[in-house]
Amino acid sequence: MSTDSPRLHPDIPEGAAVPRVPAWYVDRTAARARFGEAVDSFGPFLMRGDPPADELVAVLNDLRPAQANRMLQQALDEGIASVRRPPRAFVQFFRQIDEIPLWLDWDKLDRGGRAVLRTGPLGAVVLACYSLPLSYASPDGSKPLTASGRLVQRASRRLTETARFLVETCRPGGLRRGAEGFKITIRVRLMHAQVRRLLLQRKSWPYERWGIPVNQAYMAGTNVLFSSVLIEGLSKLGYEVPQAERDDIVQLWRYGGLLSGVDSTICAATEAEGLRLIRLIHAVMDPPDDDSRALVKALMEAPLELAKNPAQKAVAQRLVDLLYGLSRHLVGEDLADALAYPRTSWRHVAPVLRGMNMMMNSFQRRVPESRDALYRFGLEAWERVIENGLAGIPAAFDFRKATVGDQGGPTHAP
Repeated sequence: MSTDSPRLHPDIPEGAAVPRVPAWYVDRTAARARFGEAVDSFGPFLMRGDPPADELVAVLNDLRPAQANRMLQQALDEGIASVRRPPRAFVQFFRQIDEIPLWLDWDKLDRGGRAVLRTGPLGAVVLACYSLPLSYASPDGSKPLTASGRLVQRASRRLTETARFLVETCRPGGLRRGAEGFKITIRVRLMHAQVRRLLLQRKSWPYERWGIPVNQAYMAGTNVLFSSVLIEGLSKLGYEVPQAERDDIVQLWRYGGLLSGVDSTICAATEAEGLRLIRLIHAVMDPPDDDSRALVKALMEAPLELAKNPAQKAVAQRLVDLLYGLSRHLVGEDLADALAYPRTSWRHVAPVLRGMNMMMNSFQRRVPESRDALYRFGLEAWERVIENGLAGIPAAFDFRKATVGDQGGPTHAP
Protein backbone atom coordinates (compact mmCIF):
# COMPACT_ATOMS: atom_id res chain seq x y z
CA MET A 1 0.00 0.00 0.00
CA SER A 2 1.05 3.54 -0.70
CA THR A 3 0.69 6.23 1.93
CA ASP A 4 1.55 9.14 -0.34
CA SER A 5 -1.51 8.91 -2.60
CA PRO A 6 -3.58 12.05 -2.99
CA ARG A 7 -6.70 12.26 -0.88
CA LEU A 8 -9.38 10.34 -2.78
CA HIS A 9 -12.49 11.65 -1.06
CA PRO A 10 -13.45 14.07 1.74
CA ASP A 11 -14.61 11.09 3.84
CA ILE A 12 -11.34 9.19 3.50
CA PRO A 13 -8.93 10.60 6.12
CA GLU A 14 -6.03 12.65 4.83
CA GLY A 15 -2.92 10.50 4.64
CA ALA A 16 -4.85 7.22 4.83
CA ALA A 17 -3.05 4.25 3.32
CA VAL A 18 -4.77 3.71 -0.02
CA PRO A 19 -3.85 1.01 -2.54
CA ARG A 20 -3.12 1.96 -6.13
CA VAL A 21 -5.75 -0.53 -7.29
CA PRO A 22 -8.43 -2.47 -5.36
CA ALA A 23 -7.49 -5.89 -3.99
CA TRP A 24 -9.50 -7.77 -6.61
CA TYR A 25 -7.56 -6.16 -9.45
CA VAL A 26 -4.61 -8.55 -9.45
CA ASP A 27 -3.14 -11.15 -11.81
CA ARG A 28 -4.93 -9.92 -14.95
CA THR A 29 -2.55 -11.86 -17.17
CA ALA A 30 -5.08 -12.80 -19.86
CA ALA A 31 -6.39 -9.25 -20.11
CA ARG A 32 -2.84 -7.88 -20.29
CA ALA A 33 -2.04 -10.23 -23.17
CA ARG A 34 -4.97 -8.72 -25.08
CA PHE A 35 -4.85 -5.06 -24.03
CA GLY A 36 -1.23 -4.59 -23.00
CA GLU A 37 -0.29 -1.67 -20.77
CA ALA A 38 -3.87 -0.33 -20.90
CA VAL A 39 -4.65 -2.83 -18.13
CA ASP A 40 -2.15 -1.09 -15.85
CA SER A 41 -3.43 2.36 -16.83
CA PHE A 42 -7.06 1.39 -16.24
CA GLY A 43 -6.70 -0.05 -12.73
CA PRO A 44 -6.10 3.20 -10.81
CA PHE A 45 -9.35 4.68 -12.16
CA LEU A 46 -11.16 2.15 -9.93
CA MET A 47 -9.79 4.11 -6.97
CA ARG A 48 -10.84 7.56 -8.21
CA GLY A 49 -14.11 9.34 -7.61
CA ASP A 50 -15.12 12.81 -8.80
CA PRO A 51 -13.31 15.34 -6.57
CA PRO A 52 -15.14 18.52 -7.74
CA ALA A 53 -18.56 16.91 -7.20
CA ASP A 54 -17.47 15.21 -3.96
CA GLU A 55 -16.30 18.54 -2.53
CA LEU A 56 -19.47 20.31 -3.63
CA VAL A 57 -21.76 17.68 -2.10
CA ALA A 58 -19.83 17.88 1.17
CA VAL A 59 -20.53 21.65 1.23
CA LEU A 60 -24.18 21.26 0.19
CA ASN A 61 -24.79 18.83 3.03
CA ASP A 62 -23.42 21.38 5.51
CA LEU A 63 -25.88 24.05 4.33
CA ARG A 64 -29.53 24.32 5.29
CA PRO A 65 -31.56 22.32 2.74
CA ALA A 66 -33.49 25.35 1.52
CA GLN A 67 -30.30 27.37 1.11
CA ALA A 68 -28.49 24.55 -0.66
CA ASN A 69 -31.38 23.95 -3.06
CA ARG A 70 -31.72 27.65 -3.83
CA MET A 71 -28.01 28.15 -4.52
CA LEU A 72 -27.78 25.02 -6.65
CA GLN A 73 -30.88 25.85 -8.68
CA GLN A 74 -29.71 29.41 -9.26
CA ALA A 75 -26.27 28.25 -10.37
CA LEU A 76 -27.85 25.74 -12.77
CA ASP A 77 -30.35 28.24 -14.20
CA GLU A 78 -28.28 31.42 -14.33
CA GLY A 79 -24.65 30.46 -13.81
CA ILE A 80 -22.32 30.69 -10.83
CA ALA A 81 -21.76 34.43 -11.36
CA SER A 82 -25.37 35.05 -10.32
CA VAL A 83 -24.90 33.40 -6.92
CA ARG A 84 -24.06 35.81 -4.11
CA ARG A 85 -20.92 34.80 -2.19
CA PRO A 86 -20.85 31.15 -3.27
CA PRO A 87 -18.58 28.74 -1.37
CA ARG A 88 -15.27 27.89 -3.02
CA ALA A 89 -16.46 24.36 -3.91
CA PHE A 90 -19.39 25.88 -5.84
CA VAL A 91 -17.09 28.14 -7.83
CA GLN A 92 -14.61 25.38 -8.68
CA PHE A 93 -17.34 22.93 -9.70
CA PHE A 94 -19.20 25.32 -11.97
CA ARG A 95 -16.05 26.73 -13.50
CA GLN A 96 -15.20 23.21 -14.59
CA ILE A 97 -18.55 22.44 -16.18
CA ASP A 98 -18.66 25.87 -17.85
CA GLU A 99 -15.49 25.08 -19.81
CA ILE A 100 -16.44 24.26 -23.40
CA PRO A 101 -14.00 21.84 -25.07
CA LEU A 102 -12.45 23.02 -28.33
CA TRP A 103 -13.74 19.94 -30.16
CA LEU A 104 -17.39 20.50 -29.22
CA ASP A 105 -19.71 21.05 -32.19
CA TRP A 106 -23.29 21.78 -31.15
CA ASP A 107 -24.66 20.79 -34.56
CA LYS A 108 -23.03 17.37 -34.23
CA LEU A 109 -24.58 16.95 -30.79
CA ASP A 110 -28.02 17.83 -32.11
CA ARG A 111 -27.65 15.36 -34.98
CA GLY A 112 -26.47 12.69 -32.57
CA GLY A 113 -29.45 13.26 -30.31
CA ARG A 114 -31.89 13.02 -33.19
CA ALA A 115 -30.22 9.80 -34.34
CA VAL A 116 -30.68 8.23 -30.90
CA LEU A 117 -34.30 9.34 -30.51
CA ARG A 118 -35.08 8.10 -34.03
CA THR A 119 -34.41 4.54 -32.84
CA GLY A 120 -37.53 4.77 -30.65
CA PRO A 121 -38.67 1.47 -29.07
CA LEU A 122 -35.80 -0.45 -30.68
CA GLY A 123 -33.27 1.81 -28.97
CA ALA A 124 -35.02 1.26 -25.64
CA VAL A 125 -34.87 -2.51 -26.18
CA VAL A 126 -31.14 -2.38 -26.96
CA LEU A 127 -30.42 -0.32 -23.85
CA ALA A 128 -32.44 -2.70 -21.66
CA CYS A 129 -31.27 -5.94 -23.27
CA TYR A 130 -27.65 -5.13 -24.12
CA SER A 131 -26.21 -1.96 -22.61
CA LEU A 132 -27.51 -2.33 -19.06
CA PRO A 133 -26.87 -6.09 -18.70
CA LEU A 134 -23.26 -5.49 -19.76
CA SER A 135 -23.01 -2.91 -16.98
CA TYR A 136 -24.74 -4.96 -14.29
CA ALA A 137 -22.64 -8.06 -15.10
CA SER A 138 -19.67 -6.46 -13.34
CA PRO A 139 -19.77 -7.63 -9.70
CA ASP A 140 -17.79 -4.72 -8.28
CA GLY A 141 -19.44 -2.10 -10.46
CA SER A 142 -22.92 -3.25 -9.43
CA LYS A 143 -22.21 -3.34 -5.68
CA PRO A 144 -23.38 0.25 -5.03
CA LEU A 145 -26.74 -0.66 -6.61
CA THR A 146 -27.33 -4.01 -4.98
CA ALA A 147 -25.88 -3.77 -1.47
CA SER A 148 -29.22 -2.80 0.09
CA GLY A 149 -31.41 -5.00 -2.12
CA ARG A 150 -34.01 -2.25 -2.42
CA LEU A 151 -33.09 -1.04 -5.88
CA VAL A 152 -33.81 -4.53 -7.16
CA GLN A 153 -37.42 -3.96 -6.11
CA ARG A 154 -37.85 -0.69 -8.03
CA ALA A 155 -36.25 -1.48 -11.36
CA SER A 156 -39.10 -0.08 -13.46
CA ARG A 157 -38.85 3.35 -11.80
CA ARG A 158 -35.10 3.44 -12.26
CA LEU A 159 -35.44 2.51 -15.94
CA THR A 160 -38.00 5.26 -16.46
CA GLU A 161 -35.72 7.84 -14.85
CA THR A 162 -32.88 6.66 -17.08
CA ALA A 163 -35.15 7.12 -20.10
CA ARG A 164 -35.97 10.66 -18.96
CA PHE A 165 -32.26 11.42 -18.62
CA LEU A 166 -31.62 10.04 -22.12
CA VAL A 167 -34.46 11.93 -23.82
CA GLU A 168 -33.58 15.28 -22.27
CA THR A 169 -29.91 14.77 -23.19
CA CYS A 170 -30.84 13.98 -26.80
CA ARG A 171 -33.26 16.85 -27.43
CA PRO A 172 -31.88 19.63 -29.66
CA GLY A 173 -29.68 21.77 -27.43
CA GLY A 174 -30.28 19.36 -24.54
CA LEU A 175 -26.78 19.77 -23.09
CA ARG A 176 -26.51 23.52 -23.59
CA ARG A 177 -26.10 25.63 -20.47
CA GLY A 178 -29.43 25.80 -18.61
CA ALA A 179 -31.21 23.19 -20.78
CA GLU A 180 -33.09 20.41 -19.03
CA GLY A 181 -30.66 17.71 -20.16
CA PHE A 182 -27.74 19.75 -18.85
CA LYS A 183 -29.40 20.24 -15.46
CA ILE A 184 -30.41 16.59 -15.10
CA THR A 185 -26.86 15.50 -15.98
CA ILE A 186 -25.42 17.71 -13.25
CA ARG A 187 -28.01 16.57 -10.72
CA VAL A 188 -27.30 12.90 -11.50
CA ARG A 189 -23.59 13.64 -11.04
CA LEU A 190 -24.30 15.07 -7.60
CA MET A 191 -26.47 12.06 -6.75
CA HIS A 192 -23.51 9.81 -7.55
CA ALA A 193 -21.31 11.96 -5.33
CA GLN A 194 -23.86 11.67 -2.52
CA VAL A 195 -23.87 7.88 -2.88
CA ARG A 196 -20.08 7.84 -2.62
CA ARG A 197 -20.24 10.04 0.45
CA LEU A 198 -22.86 7.98 2.25
CA LEU A 199 -21.21 4.65 1.52
CA LEU A 200 -17.78 5.84 2.64
CA GLN A 201 -19.21 7.48 5.76
CA ARG A 202 -20.67 4.13 6.80
CA LYS A 203 -17.11 2.79 7.10
CA SER A 204 -18.54 -0.54 5.94
CA TRP A 205 -17.62 -0.04 2.28
CA PRO A 206 -14.30 -1.90 1.77
CA TYR A 207 -12.77 0.49 -0.75
CA GLU A 208 -9.42 -1.27 -0.41
CA ARG A 209 -11.12 -4.39 -1.81
CA TRP A 210 -13.86 -3.03 -4.11
CA GLY A 211 -12.50 0.37 -5.07
CA ILE A 212 -14.17 3.75 -4.65
CA PRO A 213 -17.96 3.45 -5.13
CA VAL A 214 -19.22 4.85 -8.45
CA ASN A 215 -15.62 5.27 -9.54
CA GLN A 216 -14.14 6.76 -12.69
CA ALA A 217 -13.72 3.40 -14.41
CA TYR A 218 -17.37 2.49 -14.17
CA MET A 219 -18.59 6.02 -14.78
CA ALA A 220 -16.69 5.92 -18.08
CA GLY A 221 -18.01 2.44 -18.84
CA THR A 222 -21.58 3.49 -18.12
CA ASN A 223 -21.19 6.51 -20.39
CA VAL A 224 -20.29 4.44 -23.46
CA LEU A 225 -23.34 2.23 -22.93
CA PHE A 226 -25.37 5.08 -24.44
CA SER A 227 -23.07 5.56 -27.44
CA SER A 228 -20.70 2.89 -28.74
CA VAL A 229 -22.48 -0.03 -27.09
CA LEU A 230 -25.91 1.25 -28.18
CA ILE A 231 -24.66 1.52 -31.78
CA GLU A 232 -23.22 -1.99 -31.65
CA GLY A 233 -26.45 -3.43 -30.23
CA LEU A 234 -28.53 -1.74 -32.92
CA SER A 235 -26.21 -3.19 -35.57
CA LYS A 236 -26.64 -6.67 -34.10
CA LEU A 237 -30.38 -6.29 -34.67
CA GLY A 238 -29.93 -5.10 -38.23
CA TYR A 239 -30.53 -1.37 -37.62
CA GLU A 240 -28.18 0.75 -39.71
CA VAL A 241 -26.67 3.89 -38.21
CA PRO A 242 -24.83 5.90 -40.93
CA GLN A 243 -21.15 6.44 -40.19
CA ALA A 244 -21.47 10.22 -39.79
CA GLU A 245 -24.31 9.78 -37.29
CA ARG A 246 -22.30 7.19 -35.36
CA ASP A 247 -19.68 9.82 -34.64
CA ASP A 248 -22.39 12.39 -33.84
CA ILE A 249 -23.81 10.03 -31.20
CA VAL A 250 -20.37 9.42 -29.71
CA GLN A 251 -19.61 13.15 -29.48
CA LEU A 252 -22.97 13.81 -27.79
CA TRP A 253 -22.21 11.32 -25.03
CA ARG A 254 -18.55 12.29 -24.90
CA TYR A 255 -19.60 15.78 -23.84
CA GLY A 256 -22.31 14.34 -21.60
CA GLY A 257 -19.63 12.20 -19.98
CA LEU A 258 -17.45 15.21 -19.21
CA LEU A 259 -20.45 16.98 -17.65
CA SER A 260 -21.11 13.80 -15.66
CA GLY A 261 -17.64 13.99 -14.14
CA VAL A 262 -15.81 11.43 -16.29
CA ASP A 263 -12.09 12.23 -16.49
CA SER A 264 -11.17 13.37 -20.00
CA THR A 265 -8.32 10.84 -20.15
CA ILE A 266 -10.76 7.91 -19.92
CA CYS A 267 -13.82 9.46 -21.59
CA ALA A 268 -14.18 7.75 -25.00
CA ALA A 269 -13.68 10.12 -27.95
CA THR A 270 -14.49 7.63 -30.72
CA GLU A 271 -16.75 4.65 -31.26
CA ALA A 272 -13.72 2.35 -31.31
CA GLU A 273 -12.43 3.78 -28.01
CA GLY A 274 -15.80 3.16 -26.39
CA LEU A 275 -15.94 -0.47 -27.54
CA ARG A 276 -12.34 -1.04 -26.47
CA LEU A 277 -13.14 0.36 -23.02
CA ILE A 278 -16.15 -1.89 -22.49
CA ARG A 279 -14.17 -4.91 -23.75
CA LEU A 280 -11.34 -4.03 -21.36
CA ILE A 281 -13.75 -3.78 -18.42
CA HIS A 282 -15.17 -7.22 -19.19
CA ALA A 283 -11.68 -8.66 -19.66
CA VAL A 284 -10.49 -7.55 -16.22
CA MET A 285 -13.66 -8.00 -14.16
CA ASP A 286 -14.56 -11.10 -12.18
CA PRO A 287 -17.46 -13.28 -13.41
CA PRO A 288 -21.00 -12.11 -12.55
CA ASP A 289 -22.04 -12.93 -8.99
CA ASP A 290 -25.41 -13.27 -7.25
CA ASP A 291 -25.74 -9.49 -6.97
CA SER A 292 -25.21 -9.11 -10.72
CA ARG A 293 -27.76 -11.82 -11.42
CA ALA A 294 -30.32 -10.26 -9.07
CA LEU A 295 -29.95 -6.84 -10.65
CA VAL A 296 -30.27 -8.16 -14.21
CA LYS A 297 -33.26 -10.30 -13.20
CA ALA A 298 -35.00 -7.22 -11.83
CA LEU A 299 -34.20 -5.37 -15.06
CA MET A 300 -35.57 -8.08 -17.34
CA GLU A 301 -38.64 -8.73 -15.21
CA ALA A 302 -39.56 -5.07 -14.70
CA PRO A 303 -42.77 -5.50 -16.82
CA LEU A 304 -44.10 -7.95 -14.20
CA GLU A 305 -43.62 -5.27 -11.54
CA LEU A 306 -46.11 -3.02 -13.37
CA ALA A 307 -48.76 -5.70 -14.07
CA LYS A 308 -51.87 -5.24 -11.93
CA ASN A 309 -54.15 -8.18 -12.82
CA PRO A 310 -53.84 -11.73 -14.23
CA ALA A 311 -54.40 -10.62 -17.83
CA GLN A 312 -51.68 -7.97 -17.59
CA LYS A 313 -49.36 -10.45 -15.88
CA ALA A 314 -49.83 -12.94 -18.73
CA VAL A 315 -48.90 -10.27 -21.29
CA ALA A 316 -46.00 -9.09 -19.11
CA GLN A 317 -44.64 -12.64 -18.85
CA ARG A 318 -44.56 -12.98 -22.63
CA LEU A 319 -42.75 -9.65 -22.85
CA VAL A 320 -40.26 -10.81 -20.22
CA ASP A 321 -39.59 -13.99 -22.21
CA LEU A 322 -39.02 -11.86 -25.32
CA LEU A 323 -36.59 -9.57 -23.46
CA TYR A 324 -34.62 -12.54 -22.16
CA GLY A 325 -34.49 -14.02 -25.66
CA LEU A 326 -33.30 -10.81 -27.31
CA SER A 327 -30.80 -10.17 -24.53
CA ARG A 328 -29.34 -13.66 -24.90
CA HIS A 329 -28.83 -12.96 -28.59
CA LEU A 330 -27.17 -9.60 -27.85
CA VAL A 331 -24.90 -10.43 -24.90
CA GLY A 332 -23.96 -13.91 -26.14
CA GLU A 333 -24.51 -17.39 -24.77
CA ASP A 334 -21.64 -17.40 -22.26
CA LEU A 335 -22.60 -14.18 -20.49
CA ALA A 336 -26.32 -15.04 -20.65
CA ASP A 337 -25.62 -18.35 -18.90
CA ALA A 338 -23.40 -16.63 -16.32
CA LEU A 339 -26.30 -14.25 -15.61
CA ALA A 340 -28.70 -17.23 -15.25
CA TYR A 341 -30.90 -16.29 -18.18
CA PRO A 342 -33.67 -18.81 -18.85
CA ARG A 343 -33.63 -20.40 -22.30
CA THR A 344 -36.75 -19.35 -24.16
CA SER A 345 -37.79 -19.87 -27.76
CA TRP A 346 -37.97 -16.08 -28.09
CA ARG A 347 -34.24 -15.98 -28.76
CA HIS A 348 -35.13 -17.08 -32.30
CA VAL A 349 -37.03 -13.82 -32.91
CA ALA A 350 -33.78 -11.84 -33.25
CA PRO A 351 -33.13 -12.89 -36.89
CA VAL A 352 -36.73 -11.95 -37.77
CA LEU A 353 -36.30 -8.55 -36.14
CA ARG A 354 -32.99 -8.13 -37.93
CA GLY A 355 -34.66 -8.73 -41.29
CA MET A 356 -37.39 -6.20 -40.53
CA ASN A 357 -34.84 -3.57 -39.57
CA MET A 358 -32.83 -4.16 -42.73
CA MET A 359 -36.00 -3.53 -44.76
CA MET A 360 -36.50 -0.31 -42.78
CA ASN A 361 -32.91 0.72 -43.56
CA SER A 362 -33.60 0.29 -47.26
CA PHE A 363 -36.78 2.35 -46.98
CA GLN A 364 -34.95 5.19 -45.20
CA ARG A 365 -32.29 5.29 -47.91
CA ARG A 366 -34.92 5.45 -50.65
CA VAL A 367 -37.12 7.97 -48.83
CA PRO A 368 -34.82 10.33 -46.87
CA GLU A 369 -37.75 12.47 -45.69
CA SER A 370 -39.00 9.46 -43.71
CA ARG A 371 -36.24 10.11 -41.18
CA ASP A 372 -38.05 13.16 -39.82
CA ALA A 373 -41.24 11.12 -39.37
CA LEU A 374 -39.26 8.37 -37.62
CA TYR A 375 -37.70 10.96 -35.31
CA ARG A 376 -41.13 12.25 -34.30
CA PHE A 377 -42.41 8.71 -33.83
CA GLY A 378 -39.36 7.74 -31.80
CA LEU A 379 -39.59 10.77 -29.54
CA GLU A 380 -43.30 10.18 -28.93
CA ALA A 381 -42.58 6.54 -28.08
CA TRP A 382 -39.92 7.53 -25.55
CA GLU A 383 -42.29 10.10 -24.05
CA ARG A 384 -45.06 7.50 -23.64
CA VAL A 385 -42.68 5.15 -21.87
CA ILE A 386 -41.65 7.93 -19.48
CA GLU A 387 -45.21 9.12 -18.81
CA ASN A 388 -46.44 5.61 -18.05
CA GLY A 389 -43.43 4.73 -15.94
CA LEU A 390 -43.43 7.87 -13.81
CA ALA A 391 -47.17 7.50 -13.15
CA GLY A 392 -47.56 11.17 -12.27
CA ILE A 393 -44.59 11.26 -9.86
CA PRO A 394 -41.91 13.53 -11.38
CA ALA A 395 -38.30 12.38 -11.58
CA ALA A 396 -36.64 14.94 -9.29
CA PHE A 397 -32.98 13.83 -9.54
CA ASP A 398 -32.41 15.28 -6.06
CA PHE A 399 -29.05 14.37 -4.55
CA ARG A 400 -30.57 14.50 -1.06
CA LYS A 401 -32.83 11.58 -1.97
CA ALA A 402 -29.83 9.38 -2.68
CA THR A 403 -29.91 7.40 0.55
CA VAL A 404 -28.12 4.31 1.82
CA GLY A 405 -29.97 1.23 3.03
CA ASP A 406 -29.29 -0.84 6.10
CA GLN A 407 -26.78 -3.07 4.31
CA GLY A 408 -24.81 -0.13 2.99
CA GLY A 409 -26.27 0.26 -0.49
CA PRO A 410 -28.00 3.27 -2.07
CA THR A 411 -31.76 3.20 -2.18
CA HIS A 412 -32.02 5.82 -4.92
CA ALA A 413 -29.71 6.13 -7.89
CA PRO A 414 -30.45 6.12 -11.62
